[in-house]
Amino acid sequence: MNFRIWSLYIILLTSLFLFADEYKPTFELIVKDEAFEVRHYPKMLVAKTESGNNNNSLFKKLAGYIFGGNKSKKQIPMTAPVFMKDRPGEYSMMFIMPSGHTLKTLPKPTSSKVKLESFYLGKVAVIRYSGFNPKEKRLQKFKELLKWTKKKGHKVIGQGFITAGYDSPWTFPWNRRNEVLVNIK
Repeated sequence: MNFRIWSLYIILLTSLFLFADEYKPTFELIVKDEAFEVRHYPKMLVAKTESGNNNNSLFKKLAGYIFGGNKSKKQIPMTAPVFMKDRPGEYSMMFIMPSGHTLKTLPKPTSSKVKLESFYLGKVAVIRYSGFNPKEKRLQKFKELLKWTKKKGHKVIGQGFITAGYDSPWTFPWNRRNEVLVNIK
């Protein structure tokens, strides 16, 4: 087997083991309607970073924090999903912290760009889909979700949406799990 194929094989196997057991937050499933759901999430702790432009630096900052870039130099297990808020001129990304932590027990970030905070999603409408997740697709799914919420009589709170990505970059597109979420009453 040549080196490239062998390397790809090792990366794929490693990603299966690294991301297979990550912590996912609990939620109450209220409604399931094909690709659409209504859920209620309790408060959760997140590591968050923001930027004025949408780029990969957000992920790098948060990954640096959980992979030991903190004052205790402790590694924190990877979690899923990764939440992203995408509003004109305002982009943020959040990693959910594993259960059992408090704001006092989490290692303090070394970067001033990474903040630890409590995050409350509450009641949300969700559309689930697979594949790559470019901005155009997220906007399309957001529109589909708004149409569904209107049809079902749910009132959307606020503007914009949150995207949730569940998979490692090495996951095949047809196996990827993506979601768009909006807060509802």
